Amino acid sequence: MKCPNCGSELEPGKIYCEHCGHEIQIVPDYDPLDEVLIGQEEPEEMKPDSFPVSEESGTTAGKGRKTSGEGKRTSLCFRYKSLLFLMVLLICGCAFTLSYSAMTSDNNYSYQLRKGRQYEKKREYEKAIMYLRRAQEIQNEKNGSDTEALRLLAEVYAKTGAKAPALTYMKQAVETESLARGDSQALQELYLDLMELLNETGQTELVGDVIAECPYPDIRDALLPYRIEKPACDTPEGIYNYYLRLNLSTEYGSIYYTLDGSIPTSESTRYEGPIELMEEGEVLLCAVAINKKGMISEPLVLAYKLDFPAAGADTDDDN
Repeated sequence: MKCPNCGSELEPGKIYCEHCGHEIQIVPDYDPLDEVLIGQEEPEEMKPDSFPVSEESGTTAGKGRKTSGEGKRTSLCFRYKSLLFLMVLLICGCAFTLSYSAMTSDNNYSYQLRKGRQYEKKREYEKAIMYLRRAQEIQNEKNGSDTEALRLLAEVYAKTGAKAPALTYMKQAVETESLARGDSQALQELYLDLMELLNETGQTELVGDVIAECPYPDIRDALLPYRIEKPACDTPEGIYNYYLRLNLSTEYGSIYYTLDGSIPTSESTRYEGPIELMEEGEVLLCAVAINKKGMISEPLVLAYKLDFPAAGADTDDDN
């Protein structure tokens, strides 16, 4: 390095020229790292009086401290705004996701059907019906041919004791499947489900009509074992003054009966010959037929009263 006044060579670190005495001002080299550090938080251990104070560097150090404080405030403001923006974006995203999910699930057949099944298994039948009916509405809007919602509706209504809607929905399932695919295994299974429904809801008197109205010979043949009818008795109910022998008959299945009016089951007395009524008093006969498929007929209920005349009653009258 040379003296700017006399041009003599200067030794490194000298701030005065040894030849002419001229003061040498040393300008620090530019370091890009300094700009990167501007705005960063100052360490706690750094005190204001730790900065070098001199005529050349004092002003520069003061300006550096001022620039660092402004950079810190700018950085904090930027971070706050960024955090606020992210929070607003997150809230909007959650709201959109929830609304979209609600909108799509309300119009999603599979979702409504799945929820209906879940509530049916929990025996929460009112909620199950709500979801299954919505599933069927979606099917109708889209002209769909899936019958699962109808079948489940019939099943749930049957469990609540509502015979009429149970039968209506099951018949709709059969009709929908018939129109969509005609004679098929799925249609036969629905007919068999209909037989079970009639048995469960005590409407077996309709079995014969369903079989007769079925337009598919193969399915009709498969339904024949489900035929059942109410037993018949050769003696009408009434008041009698003599012993009775009651003969029961049915075309399908075996007959079970009681004499106290209670509904018979397969554990009740099985009819194997005439029922003899030999004692005075009232008897309430109740008989059903049960076939090999477990179908139980409509019960036959007959009331009898045996009132025998007193001994010698005819003699007194003659006198």
